[in-house]
Amino acid sequence: MLRRRVVLLPLVGLLLTGCLRLEAPEAEEVSGEPAETLLPVSEAASGGAVRLEPSCPAPDPGEVLGADDYNEAFEDADLPYWQSADVGASAVLSDGRVVWMWGDTIREKEVEPEMPRMVDNSMLVTSGTCISQLVDDEHGPALPRDPNRLSVWPMSVNRIDPRPDDAADVTDVLVVFCSRVQRGDRMWDFIVRGTTVAVYTVGADGVPRLSDAAQLTPDDANLGAIHWGAASAVDGDWFYVYGSRNTGQAYVYGHELYAARLPIGQVMNRNAMQYWDGRSWQGDSDRVVPVIGADTGVAQTLSVDLVDGRYVAYSKLGGDLADEAATWTSDSPTGPFVVQPVLSSPAGQDTGYIQYTPLAHPDVPTTPGQMLVSVSRNVDDYELLLQRPQLGRPLFSEVPRP
Repeated sequence: MLRRRVVLLPLVGLLLTGCLRLEAPEAEEVSGEPAETLLPVSEAASGGAVRLEPSCPAPDPGEVLGADDYNEAFEDADLPYWQSADVGASAVLSDGRVVWMWGDTIREKEVEPEMPRMVDNSMLVTSGTCISQLVDDEHGPALPRDPNRLSVWPMSVNRIDPRPDDAADVTDVLVVFCSRVQRGDRMWDFIVRGTTVAVYTVGADGVPRLSDAAQLTPDDANLGAIHWGAASAVDGDWFYVYGSRNTGQAYVYGHELYAARLPIGQVMNRNAMQYWDGRSWQGDSDRVVPVIGADTGVAQTLSVDLVDGRYVAYSKLGGDLADEAATWTSDSPTGPFVVQPVLSSPAGQDTGYIQYTPLAHPDVPTTPGQMLVSVSRNVDDYELLLQRPQLGRPLFSEVPRP
């Protein structure tokens, strides 16, 4: 659901007038940090039973799809384990298929009566307008819960070339940055506790399989912490990992954005992270400074991509509750960034029909001169969402390519 650490959208009007203060769920003591940052990967998530359903033909290399094509494809989708979901971060595989990572995912009521209607996350793979879902025999989420039973929500995904130690048939490696989340009792209550990174490999059969997972950052229930992985981009030998932070200032709803980087071969090694301090990359996280301030801030989860040699962030201008999406462009991963509003994206908190977490998909071929973007949609009535999950499907648009 909506990716803010503490938010109840039916009450946003009171929030904006300062008449109500919402509390996060009380931070629980975790059952104990794993002995190692590297997390166990089950046979169900990585073995031969993992598959894509239904099967889709290979993509047509000459096919170019516009936003209308994607809207129609997702509107018509009727997958038993994916009826609606939010986020939808994307990466293009070497064969032209597109991987989409989703957060909270609604499934058909009848498909697994003994399981919850909503799971923490899911993965879809599209070939043109044909949509497949990643499933295994357990029919759970694509990424299992953290050993401390925290939910895992994908935020950003990148494709890299096979690594030296990968199997000979591996064609693609997917790196997914996720938030670890303690849920509250109410629909919109949660605390982000840290960042987990997961790695999938794609073999000769074209199926992404989870190969590794690690806690990139330790558990931290501080509401003012930087949440790394809110966006990520690959450039040469580096993974640029961006973190968003809620300043806690009254009436300031934009998030600050921070930059760190990891060597591409050490993406699960928290000790290898380097942080931008305004002048240089260095290893002390306490010296990191924002590259985008809260006054023109971004949403909690966003996208940052290398687009034709320039770094392009895409998000709500002024935070999750804002009504306009924008691009921030720079020649450097650390800025300075120039902001440009590009698309009306009403939050909808006064209507009950909500739009949040705009993301860009610049690697997905679309209309020449344009960039494909999407926004998550939802309703503030969970029972209505269960009855009509189509209300929670993404909306695609096109904006001028920066």
